[in-house]
Amino acid sequence: MEKYPLIFDGAMGTMIEAVADAECNALLNVTRPDVIGSIHDAYLNAGADIISTNTFGASEIALADYDLAERMEEINRAAVSIAKRSADKFSKGGRRCFVAGEVGPTSKLPTLGHISYDEIFGAYQRQIAALTEAGVDYILIPTCQDVLQIKAATAVPSKVPFLVSVTIEKNGTMLLGTDITAALAAVEPFGPAAFGINCATGPEMMEEHIHELSLHSPFPILCRPNAGMPENVGGRSVYSLSPAEFASRLVGFVEQFGVAFVGGCCGTTPDHIKALSGILKDTRPLSIGRRVPGLKSQVSSLFSAVALDQEPKPFLVAEQTNVNGSKKFKELLLKDDYDSMVAMAKDAAKGAHAIDLCVAYPGRDEAADMIEVVSRAAKGVDSPLMIDSTNPKVIEAALKIAPGRCIINSINLEDGGARAKEIIDLAKKFGAALICLTIDEDGMARTASKKAEIARRIYDLAVLKGLRAGDLIFDALTFTVASGDASSKDAAIQTLGGIKKIKKEIKDVRTILGISNVSFGLLPQARSVVTSVFLNQAVFAGLDAAIVNSARILRLAEISKKELELATRLLENDDSKGEPLAALIKYFQGIVEAPVRRGDGGPVNGPDALRKKIMDGDKSGLGPLLEDLCRTKKPKDILNRILLPAMKDIGDLFGGGKLPLPFVLQSAEAMRAAVDLLAPKLKEGEAPKRGTIVLATVRGDVHDIGKNLVDIILSNNGFEVINLGIRQPVSAILEAARGNGADAIGLSGLLVSSTEIMREDLQSLDHQGISMPVLVGGAALTKKFTDTTLKKSYRGPVYYCEDAFAGLKAMEEITSQ
Repeated sequence: MEKYPLIFDGAMGTMIEAVADAECNALLNVTRPDVIGSIHDAYLNAGADIISTNTFGASEIALADYDLAERMEEINRAAVSIAKRSADKFSKGGRRCFVAGEVGPTSKLPTLGHISYDEIFGAYQRQIAALTEAGVDYILIPTCQDVLQIKAATAVPSKVPFLVSVTIEKNGTMLLGTDITAALAAVEPFGPAAFGINCATGPEMMEEHIHELSLHSPFPILCRPNAGMPENVGGRSVYSLSPAEFASRLVGFVEQFGVAFVGGCCGTTPDHIKALSGILKDTRPLSIGRRVPGLKSQVSSLFSAVALDQEPKPFLVAEQTNVNGSKKFKELLLKDDYDSMVAMAKDAAKGAHAIDLCVAYPGRDEAADMIEVVSRAAKGVDSPLMIDSTNPKVIEAALKIAPGRCIINSINLEDGGARAKEIIDLAKKFGAALICLTIDEDGMARTASKKAEIARRIYDLAVLKGLRAGDLIFDALTFTVASGDASSKDAAIQTLGGIKKIKKEIKDVRTILGISNVSFGLLPQARSVVTSVFLNQAVFAGLDAAIVNSARILRLAEISKKELELATRLLENDDSKGEPLAALIKYFQGIVEAPVRRGDGGPVNGPDALRKKIMDGDKSGLGPLLEDLCRTKKPKDILNRILLPAMKDIGDLFGGGKLPLPFVLQSAEAMRAAVDLLAPKLKEGEAPKRGTIVLATVRGDVHDIGKNLVDIILSNNGFEVINLGIRQPVSAILEAARGNGADAIGLSGLLVSSTEIMREDLQSLDHQGISMPVLVGGAALTKKFTDTTLKKSYRGPVYYCEDAFAGLKAMEEITSQ
């Protein structure tokens, strides 16, 4: 790469489909090594520098769909052997060819709970071990759809470099709504040898995201587009982008955006790689375009990234979601009202860059509570999470289900560092930032010099165990200046001095404070003034982040000259005009109201409030809200005029690419909760039993993410769904439809070959005289193929469903007839 960009091969699946009929492509490594070897040879002969092993679907998880999990090691080792023979054959005359061990994403998304972190991590660990022991040069982790899946794969210790490539859909994000900067933020701590994009679209739709990486990614950029967007012709995907057009686009990426690895994905063939190689190698040395990425250290939610260095400072962390500081949050925890806790988190996130989640309460299972809250917040709150606990087991449980880059709060040296070492290891494993409290064996540091001394000890320990300075955020500790205790009068001065010393003496670390601690004990209005003034002083001293309720922070312009003077005297321990604490307390006597909370939480009752609950995916408080509505409206009107239209709007937002998938699922769950509460009040015939559908992934196809989303949307909108699972023959589908009195059948499949099986299944149903409506959907299926081929194969109506909401619309149309 120091001399010129490296060329990957093109699609393996496309080539296999053209020459072999295989149910499981990975098994061909054992049964037809000649076929796989000839594909590798064709790409190397076309000019590829790197070939990928035929192991995209060779993890134990993927192989289990074919009852081949126990043959994982055999299949992966065979794949490497085939690839290495081809690479060795072409590595001559000064040319060196590399082998990348490909580790695919499986069809299970850990963020959505399809599989646990431990399960997917273990599967990756065993597959990567098999590939590296067999002698690959790289580990390639392509087609990533879930950042939690990426974190599990990259956390596996590897003897060889790894490259990561995410899939950005046509709507501009990964499948779960993650944008490219959020994916980069989550992966950055793991230091991949390259990071980029592959699959889903052609190069034209990747350009915006490749440009973004060129501006911000510190890693070499990888780009492997499809050969354009596919057309389904006769049950086969036909890709429109010619080799010459494909090559021209990618060469432009190399020159303009500094892309270092180029190659192809679906639909590309040796002809595409030959065209690419012809331009790049015939003009070598064509250097990679120069770029100076301006990466900011970031944390991220599932959806977006936030820079830790804000301008203006500070980075704000909401404190309202900590049971030790929020009475309301604690009360909701004691009621096990996790949905309302997450609703609070959503509200708190509006005025902060991250939220501090703490659920430690005596007598309760902290780990169980943390899992309940994080599992909801991770999918429903677009804000990075700060996992606040001193218990390593609780922290680990949370990090295993949090997809973005989190912050851990916190470590200290109270026990000499034993627990800190455990938590540092977790920060390293999960790529988290880490808050470090200036506490040692003697207790909390109170002087500036002691704070800096402890910070240096923690820094040395953390760096020794593999963390970087930029991963560390030091809390110099804030003590109240309102206690009247003589030993605490200079607490603010010492804290500000500690911040200055830490920033000066330890390069590239950051600082944070729980700002409101400084005013503990004062009346609300006085607290807001003192806290706000102290925050301003701390930022001036070098503070980077603050844990605070931003709604209670005042701008200096909002504070009167007298209040500013009193607060400053208290914080600076200035007794030149008398005792500063007594003067401040006297001034604020009788002024007990806290500042008005900024922002409008929206309607609290009525139809608009119920609609907002559904739109926000908020299940909290639905019971009282519905009871109140039922006093003035008929239950069936609530269902038909508020709930169902709200879900239609959710579908429109999703279809327009304006609402990420996890938010859709939360709205569907809120809809189900509302319908369940309303059902007992509906008269016979009004209850939303709107029809029955049998869903199945067709025979030969093991993919079920899309089908399961259809299940969720339909079942949460009053339809009964009989979900048969994957690889279902048409006979089983028909038997289930008859046995359950179904109104419709739904056929799903991701593979191109599945579209042809759908045609065969429809012909079979037609020959048996069946005419019930059939819904069809899947990644490789198009409306054109449905209209020109599938509808002509079946006497009954066939509905093309581009997404789950199209399925909902189709079922509404079917049952309304």
